[in-house]
Amino acid sequence: MQAVILTIYPVLFLVFVFYGAVRSPKGETAPLFLRLEETRQIQAAAAIGVILHHVTQQITGYGTVWKGPVSIFNDIGFLFTALFFFFSGYGLMVSLAEKPDYLGTFPGKRLPAVLIPFWVTNLIAVLISLAYGTHMSGLRIVENALGLSLIGSNGWFIVEITVLYLLFYLCFSLIRQRDAALIVLTAAVVLLIFWSFGRGHDTGEKSSWFRGEWWYNSTITFALGLWYARFKKRLDAFFLRHHTLLVILFAAGTAALIALTRFAVRRYGYYVDGLIGRRFSAITLGVQTAACLVFTTFVLLLNMRVTIGNKALNYIAGIRMELFLIHGYFVNWAFGDVRMPDVLRYAVVLASSIACTALISPLTQRLIRKITALLTHRPEVRDTLESRQRAEKRAKMMKRIRAAVLILMAAGLLYVLWSYGSRYLLAESEYKKEMETLRAAETGDLVYFGRFETDGIRLGEERVRWLVIKKEDDRVCLLSELGLAGSVYHQKHAAVTWEDSDLKAYLASGPLARMFSKYEAEAIVPTDGALLTLLTPEEAEAAFATDEERELAISTAAEQSGTNVNRMSKHHNWDMKGYRSSWWWLKGESGRASITAPIVTVDGTIEKDTKVVNKPGGAVRPVVWVKTE
Repeated sequence: MQAVILTIYPVLFLVFVFYGAVRSPKGETAPLFLRLEETRQIQAAAAIGVILHHVTQQITGYGTVWKGPVSIFNDIGFLFTALFFFFSGYGLMVSLAEKPDYLGTFPGKRLPAVLIPFWVTNLIAVLISLAYGTHMSGLRIVENALGLSLIGSNGWFIVEITVLYLLFYLCFSLIRQRDAALIVLTAAVVLLIFWSFGRGHDTGEKSSWFRGEWWYNSTITFALGLWYARFKKRLDAFFLRHHTLLVILFAAGTAALIALTRFAVRRYGYYVDGLIGRRFSAITLGVQTAACLVFTTFVLLLNMRVTIGNKALNYIAGIRMELFLIHGYFVNWAFGDVRMPDVLRYAVVLASSIACTALISPLTQRLIRKITALLTHRPEVRDTLESRQRAEKRAKMMKRIRAAVLILMAAGLLYVLWSYGSRYLLAESEYKKEMETLRAAETGDLVYFGRFETDGIRLGEERVRWLVIKKEDDRVCLLSELGLAGSVYHQKHAAVTWEDSDLKAYLASGPLARMFSKYEAEAIVPTDGALLTLLTPEEAEAAFATDEERELAISTAAEQSGTNVNRMSKHHNWDMKGYRSSWWWLKGESGRASITAPIVTVDGTIEKDTKVVNKPGGAVRPVVWVKTE
């Protein structure tokens, strides 16, 4: 019965979008097709779709509980975001082609339009947090208000679209041949997707920059918008000529890819990238990328013959950006822990989000107008000898600036290449120094061996420091000083042996296994058939004299990826030094299946049968045996 009642929301959504819609005569393009007022109304519909998506995620447990037809919103939120990216890319190219001196006024017009709503909603969130007693340092207040640290998870879109705007501005300012600039920009968008994908997944409470599939699974449509604007006349003619057939094909393709996306997210997903391999995440990304391209094209085909528009859509269109940013506070902060019927939750979140946005939007729009006018104001220029000389000086200055920017971009590219490539160029010499240190090391010493992402900030991987816990005639046993990653012991809530656990598979083939150069890998003595393993409870007991010594601090990158974080323990107030401690996994008894796995607690004590195997967030502290001769 509940599923039937909740069906009202998909129905109301369709009414909201298509009420008042007008179909153009056969063979004719809708008069407002891809006009600014029409694209804004499509984005308004997408903004409401995003809100329905987030509420549906909440009531269905991210799709684990079926709630009837409304459950479809759980699986298509990224498609609504794809529309925002598409119209952003499309709008940039159309404006570049139609508006004189568009690039000259671009920073002053485009950036305030997205950054002002972002900063205003951030500041409101900070003030509310402080009013409720949340402790924030002065630096953290500034970071949250400016979006350097995302206090609102939906702010990721503003960060990414700002990056895309800046890439557009740089490419078309520095490269005069527009098709060449378009190709370079497209390559940059694709590289941004791959780079974000390579950053891994953000499973912690804080949404970090460029971590998580929401940063890249719909971004490709920005490039689609650029190219559609470039070849609009040809594409429109083709679409209109084969319109009926294409609508059927893309409608079927959209339905099929939504179903395939549901399967890919549940079967492969993004959250298991450290357990089974990045290839599973890549499969999901590939399916969702295809879904974004097909769905966006389907929407274009519909809009080519159907003009939408009504008073409700028009109103939401005017506040769509603020609504997109602010609704998350009502989904999670205000009503996330409040018990209420599902049918009421949708209504309360929608009404509260729209009402709050209605109050804030006039302020943000006024600020945008004022700041845009200030940034784009140009004094009247008279055609005199002095003015021509000043113009020539400005031209020379712009030429120097372009050259300087190109040099900086080249330097940045070289820095990136060096950050990632120096590991391979210096691998042999680094390995020789490591082996010299290992041969002279004694139990209890700290040594370097291998590289892994630990600081979560700088490009490239940092050298990993290990504790020598055992030394034999021709080999040493090393235990990582820090918790390097976070993981479950096993994904399923079921009894499992160490040999069959996902954590063992992760150590054998996950990112930690790739921290060693070919020289280092050849010096490692495999354990359990892999380069890395974990300590047993008995080994963890013997390796440290006290519980306090057994406490584990985790790396910054491990914290960012969602590893459990504790600021205090029985022995330390870790926060006094900015440390991040965690409980960490140990190796279960060989051949014995159990639904629990041994751990070392945040206080450094060993517990063998208390932590269930699918408990997320436990730190991974690997062990490696290295031959010294």
